[in-house]
Amino acid sequence: MTVNTPSIESGTSAESLDVIGLYHTMLTARVINDLLKVRKTQGRYPFYIGCAGHEAMAAVTAALRENDWLALYYRDLAAWLQRTGDRYAPLRDAYARITSPGAGRNMPAHYTGKGLNILPTSSEVAGLAPFAAGAAFSVKQHKSDQVVLFSTGDGGAATNDFHALCRASSVYQLPTLIVVEDNGWAITAANQGLQWSGSLVEWAQASTIYAEEVDGSDVMATYEAACRLVQHIRAGRGPALLHLHLGLLDPHSSSTDIKSYRKKDEIALTAATKDPVKNFGRWLVEHGHLQEADLDRMRKTIRTELDRIEQDVLEEPEPTADRALEHVLTVPQWVENTPRGTKRQLTMLAAINEALLELAQRDPYFFVFGQDVGSPKGGVFGATALLVNQFPDRAISSPLNEQIIVGIAAGAGMLDGKARCAEIQFVDYHQSATQSIRLAARTEYQTYGNWNAPLILRTKSGSGGGGPISNSGAGGGAYGHSNAGEQWFTTIPGMIVVCPATPFDAKGLLLEAARAQSPVTFLERGRLYRSEPPKDASGRSLDVMVDYWQVPDGYYTLPLGKARRLRIGNGVPQITLIAWGTMVLESCTAAANIAQKTGKAFDVVDLRTLMPFDQEAIVSAVKESNRALVVTEETDHTSFGRHIHSWIIEHCFYDLDVTPAFISALAAPAAPYNGPEEMGFFPSATTIEARMLALLAE
Repeated sequence: MTVNTPSIESGTSAESLDVIGLYHTMLTARVINDLLKVRKTQGRYPFYIGCAGHEAMAAVTAALRENDWLALYYRDLAAWLQRTGDRYAPLRDAYARITSPGAGRNMPAHYTGKGLNILPTSSEVAGLAPFAAGAAFSVKQHKSDQVVLFSTGDGGAATNDFHALCRASSVYQLPTLIVVEDNGWAITAANQGLQWSGSLVEWAQASTIYAEEVDGSDVMATYEAACRLVQHIRAGRGPALLHLHLGLLDPHSSSTDIKSYRKKDEIALTAATKDPVKNFGRWLVEHGHLQEADLDRMRKTIRTELDRIEQDVLEEPEPTADRALEHVLTVPQWVENTPRGTKRQLTMLAAINEALLELAQRDPYFFVFGQDVGSPKGGVFGATALLVNQFPDRAISSPLNEQIIVGIAAGAGMLDGKARCAEIQFVDYHQSATQSIRLAARTEYQTYGNWNAPLILRTKSGSGGGGPISNSGAGGGAYGHSNAGEQWFTTIPGMIVVCPATPFDAKGLLLEAARAQSPVTFLERGRLYRSEPPKDASGRSLDVMVDYWQVPDGYYTLPLGKARRLRIGNGVPQITLIAWGTMVLESCTAAANIAQKTGKAFDVVDLRTLMPFDQEAIVSAVKESNRALVVTEETDHTSFGRHIHSWIIEHCFYDLDVTPAFISALAAPAAPYNGPEEMGFFPSATTIEARMLALLAE
């Protein structure tokens, strides 16, 4: 039975639907389900998750076009079959064959198909939801009439990911069909008001998402409702939600015992009344489409064919251990290019503005998405001011929700392989989007290179918003605004992390980041936004650095993963300082002051890219100086800086005359608001000088 029937025009006649074909798809899903359940019991593979009771999703998929996008739930085997007809894939997934859609890396029932417009399912329940929003955002940006279907269970409807999708869909009126497959159970917990309170339909409608409730065991009602909702979306009337009431006929997965948490009577009643395959079979017989004997014969034919397919799959190759590091990260191959534009002295903030404008000029679908970025000022720091002025539709202000920000940019990039820019105002705020960030970085590995989630994640990091500590005093950022941030991103496999120290590098590296297929986190130090070249104790700008405030007009790129080595003083370097971001300026100032006092030379290695970092540059510099000093703005709690320090000890041990030194911020939350404490919190040229002198004396 369908409830909450809409007042919109129906136009959903089932006359064109191949009802026998639809039943065959649903029955195939059930037979595969039963076969795989038996094989798991026999110990043929370690895990299985069933679809029994959810086969009406084939009817929802039948209401869509072949070029519509699917972001499927792990119980959507029938939807997969309706779109692809591929009966090999579920068995290949179960047996983890390299021929499976996930090349044997994904768990079973994680559906994906690059050429079939099926986004890669994640194990995190509803984790794909923010990316589906991004896909729909891109579809709307391209003025396409495609629909993006996202499906999840009733437990998934309680997640932040789901709310991010609904919020983005309603705010931007995206072409999303959101399906909640409500079987009443979230693993072993009965719903009964646990996942949401009140009516999900009313909740959606209050957010301007058109919604209906449908009995998912009634296949024709499901199909007709899906057709209505798809028609609503394609007419440009905004998103729609289908609350599909289903019965789960199996346990949550092969890891749970259904009888341990569900009552015998409830299990029996669900099987008797909520089996969409049996219900649809009876409907076909009652309406003269098939006879009872046809149903049994069809099941046996499908099973015979699956036995043959299984034997084929068992002969296919399995993954080998030697490929375990393949498709972790893709750094673009840099093509050397000489900047031809006129050089002007710019701040880092102006250089970032120019890079974003350049990307918008080169790609009509490039955009920056984040809180306040579309305001006349160009965000709180003004990083998108030029974009707002020249391409106002490409600087798009977002809701105050970092998961939406990341999902929109990453999901849009997944569709065409081109990076969009997500701006998070302060790096501390990224933490509400950590799951989406990690999923974006994991996409290439999870799909063995079949999918990528290109993304530029720009964020202000570190203390302050003016110049370096040495010449501009405290920044006053305090907690929530002052964390360095690299310790969070450099630990994510699949993530490129960049932290420029100069305007020249900021523009060139940002332009190159747009070419990467792996996500790039671009850490912008607040103290460097408007800084000048570093100065020595006498107030003279350092010649070795001053040119990097001269930024060419137009397009140029710099290589990701390559450090810059700066020589300060004359002669053989006595200490190699390894730094990035603001600490490059502080280190150069300290080295210049010590060089003037001692007449010695020093090298500063500006990593620029933190992950993957330039190992060759570090080794080469340390071998020459035999002393190393790592300087980081992070607190020393398993920081990235400490990783570099230990890496030097491991890989340069026999080239070192003394133990490498290490300077970090204080081991406390970053950072106190008041000036005196903040000044004492972060390393400065003064603290670096003291450590250099001590290191020279060892």
